[in-house]
Amino acid sequence: MADGFNAKADASSALAGLNQLTGPLATRLARSMAVASGSEYRDEAKRLVPVAEGLLQSAIYLAYKDDRSNKDNVTYSITWNARKAPHGHLIEFGHWQNYAVFKDEKGAWHTNKNIPLAVPVWVPAKPFLRPAFDMAGARAQQAALARGRERLPELLREAYQPPDEDFV
Repeated sequence: MADGFNAKADASSALAGLNQLTGPLATRLARSMAVASGSEYRDEAKRLVPVAEGLLQSAIYLAYKDDRSNKDNVTYSITWNARKAPHGHLIEFGHWQNYAVFKDEKGAWHTNKNIPLAVPVWVPAKPFLRPAFDMAGARAQQAALARGRERLPELLREAYQPPDEDFV
């Protein structure tokens, strides 16, 4: 069994102007690249959700984590809206089914806590987030680099525009 994987990418063109980029401009570039990368992971997770799980697929989103970000690091999270799909953790990790379940006429699943099972049943996991990080890694890296190559010149133009001639 492999001990991991190696991925190589030529980031020189995306990183060439970074020496000129500091402070808020560097953060803006990092955020643009992180969103591009995170979108690949999010989309892969949505693709991996079993379709029968209904609302879970549409509940998955990418969110900036202000409380875990600072001037040196930006953090995004891929998760699901637990109000929209409160069962997401059961699908991702598996669970013990202790009660009878049924599907209503609209196709929604319900647990009947008045009918305990004589023997609990283990419902295996159908993970979607964990495999998404493995499967989309190379695509996410390429998306981040492509976005960096596109965004860096824009940020440099904004930062280093010559002064307005009316004020010289």
